[in-house]
Amino acid sequence: MTPLITICIPAYNAARYLPATLESVRSQSHSHWELIVTEDGSPEPVESLVQAFALTVRQPVLYQRHEKNQGLPAARNTGITKASGKWIALLDSDDLWLPCHLAELAAAARENPAADLVHAGSVLFDSESGRETEVRAPSVAALRNFPRSLYEGEYIVQPSSVLLAKGFWARVGGFNPDFRYVEDREMWLRCARAGAVFAFTGHNTCRYRRHATALTRHAAPMALASARVLQQHLDWNVAPLTVRRRITAEAWTSAGRLELRSAPRAARDHFARAWSVRRSPRIACYWLATYLAGFSPWAPA
Repeated sequence: MTPLITICIPAYNAARYLPATLESVRSQSHSHWELIVTEDGSPEPVESLVQAFALTVRQPVLYQRHEKNQGLPAARNTGITKASGKWIALLDSDDLWLPCHLAELAAAARENPAADLVHAGSVLFDSESGRETEVRAPSVAALRNFPRSLYEGEYIVQPSSVLLAKGFWARVGGFNPDFRYVEDREMWLRCARAGAVFAFTGHNTCRYRRHATALTRHAAPMALASARVLQQHLDWNVAPLTVRRRITAEAWTSAGRLELRSAPRAARDHFARAWSVRRSPRIACYWLATYLAGFSPWAPA
């Protein structure tokens, strides 16, 4: 029998989109699954939606709840902890799967018995219009250059496209709750660095919902989290040191630029981190800008 797949959905203020997400689960041609929905302290509980869904399927469905919001990584970890399956299918509460998604992930796992993480490609679509905006799937070059391509951001894996071996999740310590942004990239890099074997199905069976307003609102903290992720892997020899320093310094500089007007003191600190990684005239100019704004780079915080 095909190993059981546990579908883990973290939910926060999910009532608007969760019904469509659950419907995409119901439509799966692969039927050997269980579902765990973990509500993360949301003020608008979706337990009734989950229970109503459970009445319409033969598979086990579990609803659980954090009384206080702990963040997406913690909600994923709570769901995975309760999972009975050998494999964990990640699915965010507003994303969708094509009916063949789980079947193709399971097939790829069978064809690649050494794999620890199997994923599909993702089609990004605008939440308001439904218009498809981008396809995220690894190119032939990115597949060939893995894991360097993952480190350099050319190999992008959307969480809702992933089938992850529960044993490997436990081995790397799960998702890091200290990262409320780019927690997926932080996890994939840790997995790759720990020797995880990645496998790509070759098909774009995940539909990832993009919220335009959220992208703008969260740009600064996402940039900061990205810089933190790269900083913690600066010692990984997946790429030449000059490349690692350049990429990490650019990430810190981007985080500083996004906060230069609204939070110049924080921007100063980000530019200082960039300068400590790689000294360049461009970084010096940004650092000087914080000085001219009244926050001397040499003054104590």
